[in-house]
Amino acid sequence: MMGAARRQPTLAVVEDDRTFREDVLLPVLAHSGFHVVGMAGALELYRSMTLRAYDLVLLDVGLPDEDGFSIAAHLRRLSARVGIVMLTGYDSGSDRMRGLRAGADAYLPKPVDMEEVVTTLHNLARWVVPETNPVQTRSQWRLDERGWCILAPSGVEIEMNLAERQVMAMLAAAAGVPVQRETLIARLVKNAYDFDPHRLEMLVHRLRKKCQRLAEEELPLRAVRGIGYVLNW
Repeated sequence: MMGAARRQPTLAVVEDDRTFREDVLLPVLAHSGFHVVGMAGALELYRSMTLRAYDLVLLDVGLPDEDGFSIAAHLRRLSARVGIVMLTGYDSGSDRMRGLRAGADAYLPKPVDMEEVVTTLHNLARWVVPETNPVQTRSQWRLDERGWCILAPSGVEIEMNLAERQVMAMLAAAAGVPVQRETLIARLVKNAYDFDPHRLEMLVHRLRKKCQRLAEEELPLRAVRGIGYVLNW
């Protein structure tokens, strides 16, 4: 019988140096077995995360719209499972400790050997990408590649509106870990204080009902008392 395997890790590369990103990082990492998406800053990353979940983030510090330390801290608040590797010219001991305290799993100073980058990401992927059993015939709940539909174990596709996609992207990125209501609301609106929390509850309720009706199976999305919601898939 075949042993367990791991799917191809999804990797977001956040680097504003276009030449370094497009000509070095992306081709090398794609060739090394990662499903890689490149972006120039924090805004592109956050927008992309509303459509798909990433296992790993390779993150520059000196970005034009938000510094990498702040991004790392934000990502770590969203998920304990996402792997974060900081790649930066800030190589002092204090900068390294700042990155690690922000939530980074590894801190690599530039200029860097690409073999070291690839090895670091592969080692981290062993911890953040779950094993899959090739003999298992029944699929699990999951998002499609674009993050626009929920795929039920039966194969039924459940289409989502924009708000549902935004919420599910964050929950999927933190699968198995409760996500705070405030964090989910902040993804939906600019000013969380203008948002009635009951609207989030209704959104989740309707999404679960839609999955039950179309797929005839219960979406493994649960409320966590006093915290928020957790997606167990």
